[in-house]
Amino acid sequence: MDKFRTICKGFFQIKNLEHVSRKALTLILIIAIASATVIYYHTDKVTDVSLHRYNMEEKIIKHRKSEHKNSEEKTSKTLEFFAESTPIHTATLSKASPRAERATADLKRVKDVCEKYKGTEYDEAPANVGHWHSSVDDEHKLIYYYIPKTGCTLWKAIFGILTNQSNETDAANITPYDIHFRMKYTNLYGLTPEERNRKLSSYFVFVVVRHPFERLVSGYMNKLGEPGEPYFQNTYGAPIIEKYRFGATPEEIKSGKPTFSEFINYLTDPEMVRTYNIDSHWAQYYKLSHPCFVRFDYIVRFEHMKEDTQHILELKNLTNLVEFTYKEPKTSNEKLKEYMQQLTINQIYKLYEAYKFDFELFGYDFDIRSYI
Repeated sequence: MDKFRTICKGFFQIKNLEHVSRKALTLILIIAIASATVIYYHTDKVTDVSLHRYNMEEKIIKHRKSEHKNSEEKTSKTLEFFAESTPIHTATLSKASPRAERATADLKRVKDVCEKYKGTEYDEAPANVGHWHSSVDDEHKLIYYYIPKTGCTLWKAIFGILTNQSNETDAANITPYDIHFRMKYTNLYGLTPEERNRKLSSYFVFVVVRHPFERLVSGYMNKLGEPGEPYFQNTYGAPIIEKYRFGATPEEIKSGKPTFSEFINYLTDPEMVRTYNIDSHWAQYYKLSHPCFVRFDYIVRFEHMKEDTQHILELKNLTNLVEFTYKEPKTSNEKLKEYMQQLTINQIYKLYEAYKFDFELFGYDFDIRSYI
């Protein structure tokens, strides 16, 4: 009993324990042991930050999967309604075909996401920036919003053939130089608002998209990495190295070849983007194609480039005019992971935030674990 009194006296700092009963002392000791146990396990749990964060991400992922499943169920119920109001489905697509469902779901998603972000920084009318990234074929009533590094070389070649700027019938036989420098493409920029809106409402309008991170890797490799291009290395690469590489030598700056990590630091630095602008090869999709202000009839997936391109040619009865030999892209999933693993988790999260709207608009998932 004297030992109990001594423990309680030290733990609770009680001075007159002689008047405390045995039951009271026992209860006090039980409470003390229970409190110590709770504190121990609580401390042990919260100190393991990595496990705690992983568990939270697991819960978030499960919740998003549940939301995605519910969204898919809702989408399937609305397919028939949207099929009637979307031009693409009034032609040759069967309402039951996978391509029809995917095309309808893509268009509905864009509409829903634009509504979700209405009134925010993303709700920016294109009147001030124009429609530079559009190609118009008046004869066949086609409008293509082109985004660099999403297969635009193929579709520009097709437009070159359709507008009688080449004697070739296979788009793959036209050289990149002819496609990007010799051929001329009519866009919507110089038109009056009335004429532009007339064409947008009556022509077949489409855009090609791919996974935003995969596109950035492709743009980096092609313009700043290997092989790279002098214009991009001088205009963007040199300033990026100068700012983000500690102790960079004049030779390193002059090379204009930043690391991928330095390139991402530039893309996620608002001040640098404002100072050196942002090139179309890595500008966000919504800034180039204005999906919240342009009525698209079809969203071509880079992952389904061959079949979607063939489908549009068939839909517009152009297969007798144009052929194309499709070449698989050089930027694979393995290449994407190789470059993303050069980044810190914080860099990846910041990059996602910079391109989050594109991810949501076109239904690309973001899972941090696939890059680390």
